[in-house]
Amino acid sequence: MMRVVMAGPLPPMIGGMSTVIDDIAHSSLAENVELMLFNTAKKTPEGRSLLKAVTARFALWHCWWKAMNPTDRTLVHIHTCSGLSYFLDGIYAALARLRGVPVVLHVHGARFDDFLDGLSPFPLSVARFIARRANRVVVLSDEWKKKLAARLPGASLSVIENGVSIPGRTSPEKATDEIIILFLGNLCSRKGVWDLLACAGRLPPAARLVLIGGEEDPGINEKIREQLEREGKDRVELTGPLTGNAKFDWLYRADIFALPSYAEGVPISMLEAAAAGLPLVVTPVGGIPSVLTDGENALFVKPGDRNQLCSAITRLIDSPQLRNSLGQAAKQHVLQRYGIENSARMYLELYRVLRPEVNP
Repeated sequence: MMRVVMAGPLPPMIGGMSTVIDDIAHSSLAENVELMLFNTAKKTPEGRSLLKAVTARFALWHCWWKAMNPTDRTLVHIHTCSGLSYFLDGIYAALARLRGVPVVLHVHGARFDDFLDGLSPFPLSVARFIARRANRVVVLSDEWKKKLAARLPGASLSVIENGVSIPGRTSPEKATDEIIILFLGNLCSRKGVWDLLACAGRLPPAARLVLIGGEEDPGINEKIREQLEREGKDRVELTGPLTGNAKFDWLYRADIFALPSYAEGVPISMLEAAAAGLPLVVTPVGGIPSVLTDGENALFVKPGDRNQLCSAITRLIDSPQLRNSLGQAAKQHVLQRYGIENSARMYLELYRVLRPEVNP
């Protein structure tokens, strides 16, 4: 059986990458290959000394080197994103290639193109070298393949869209007439959080905005609370980051999902909300237009257009029939095309291409 060492930030880390890895680990892929998860998340505390940081990093690389033995049936699948993480993950890829192990480099992140565009010539050449040395670079949509083909010349790119799994209902049916608009994701300007907050006071009285997620923009929680206190808004709730059943409870309690982002890949939270049957208000950025169709299974609004955002949400609040029809259309579409088993099948097909000599 093929042995796949899958690297990335593992739960309980918050974020799309850790969710993707967790879903993969619970899919049929784990039955068809010997799947080993390798945690690349930082484990040393903030304020650590440089010596401790370097020591911890070398210890992690040593563990990685050992994890690739034996090499004759092993393949590595590295989940990566922009910033320093990409270059650190490039070291994992280089070590794997030194051992003769095929490498799948899986690119996540809403601004990976901006990250590459902002590099000076030398680090850009290193970034391109890392991508070329990978046997395959996985991207999340055809749109992202076009963007990165121009920025990573010579890299072998494949599209495998994010897959999503959704558990059965864990919370009781709603007992009130309150309309919950749910935001799920890291709190930051990029995801349109301030636009949602600006709309909160303009929505009908029955509406409540719930923001679930950790901080991507440092200090944003405190800034949001200060603004809410200043403006006297009492229909906004910040839960902090949630995982597992606590997260899915909110997905089933909510009535509308809103993600007015300025940049995205293919957000897992959007797929999870669709799989839970929520009507979606999103922006046509990144890979989102390759997943959803405006008016058919979602409502699209222009990034930064707060009037349009408020109008779309209010339209859904005022029409239970539209909420139901859009939510069911999104659920059917996403579970049919973006279920985790579809992704698991495509990963396995890719692995077989890269390790044809191994019986999966």
